[in-house]
Amino acid sequence: MALDNKIIKLSPFFSKKIWGGNKLKELGFNIPSDDIGEAWVISAHENGMSFLKSNKNISFKNFFEENRSLFGNIKGDFPLLSKIITANDFLSVQVHPNDDYAIKKHNSFGKPESWYIIDCPENAKLIYGHNANNLNEFETLIKDKNWNSLLKEISVKKGDFLYVEPGKIHAITPGVIIYELQRSSDITYRLYDYDRVDNEGNARELHIKEIIDNISIPDSKDIIIKANKNLKFNCDFFSIEKIKVSQFLEWKKPENLTWYQFTVLSGNGIINKIDFKTGDSVFCVDKLESLKIEGNLEILISWIESCCYEEKK
Repeated sequence: MALDNKIIKLSPFFSKKIWGGNKLKELGFNIPSDDIGEAWVISAHENGMSFLKSNKNISFKNFFEENRSLFGNIKGDFPLLSKIITANDFLSVQVHPNDDYAIKKHNSFGKPESWYIIDCPENAKLIYGHNANNLNEFETLIKDKNWNSLLKEISVKKGDFLYVEPGKIHAITPGVIIYELQRSSDITYRLYDYDRVDNEGNARELHIKEIIDNISIPDSKDIIIKANKNLKFNCDFFSIEKIKVSQFLEWKKPENLTWYQFTVLSGNGIINKIDFKTGDSVFCVDKLESLKIEGNLEILISWIESCCYEEKK
């Protein structure tokens, strides 16, 4: 397709969840039902595809594959996935694999991810990490279903940021709204699901063997950045920056960056002469040098430092 603009808006995929609700309506999304837990706002993943707003017949995956030169000739799949998660109940307690394990078992990227707290109740807590000192203690606490002793809780506030590396136990709790930036993977291993059952009375599948294969023992280091005006975080898999604009700001891309993407977390305004509102998500290609932002907005911008991910073996 012809590229009319270097800023291309996307339409999200809405994912139904047992813990879902209708909270996404408050962020301006036109959700199809009242059991939606996630909006996959920037996704080229087959399990939840975004489409171009300018042409709803073109998926982000197809656009990416047909225009790789605009993305720095990334090898393999598009590497990032962005979601907005609204929890109406407890999410399962889970762990994600690293690349080596995920490629061997699923022919997929692993799933390092990060959470930015868009909003949360007062005194909100998340499950983030565990208290076991060794594998034997870990397995014993699981067998005894001693979740209070095993699972570690942390307090969070609006604007906090957490990095969730592979092997880290984690779970989102009711009322917390999160922007999740992750590798493009949909592999989740459930450790505990609060004994919930589906509509037919069946317990949801757990993945204890896979958890034991991937769990970090002792627990990996907590990586938490408390709320601040302009968040910046970099790791081996992605980079993310939050900017807050009250009138005008010009954001310049890092040197040698071919593409990047962003989501408007709140507010409305004009970016490079295009109208934006809360929830809008885009990718920016063809070495767009800067974003000229007018209005009152909070924006999360993300990218990868290197566009040379190897294809999955």
